[in-house]
Amino acid sequence: MRRGGTGRREAGGLETAVLGVLWAATGPLTPSQTQEALAGAGYDLAYTSVATTLVRLHGKGLVERAAAGRAHSYTPTAAAAKQVADRMRGLLGDGRGRVEVLSHFVAGLSADEEATLLALLAATESSEDSGS
Repeated sequence: MRRGGTGRREAGGLETAVLGVLWAATGPLTPSQTQEALAGAGYDLAYTSVATTLVRLHGKGLVERAAAGRAHSYTPTAAAAKQVADRMRGLLGDGRGRVEVLSHFVAGLSADEEATLLALLAATESSEDSGS
């Protein structure tokens, strides 16, 4: 569980945290490495909780698994990124507050995140212009 909280995580919170650690990694992670990275982010989790979460994510097609000695190593799939993007769109909604929510989101971006977003928007625009 996350330190300093009520002891309960939001639905899907642990899976989201595990995916975040995997995305931040420079390569595949074993359950033990994932547990260490989560501990560095303030999560106090048993190895079995992390390993079970990785197995569930694999079953959902959100991570790929490869043999790594006696354990497995895991990397996120494109399906994981799509699922998170779909969740973001769902939270954004399509009501009147959408512009305000987007405004707050953009205001909270770091300079690197803003540059990445601008590059992605430009790439999307140029692919639409070329008819792809």
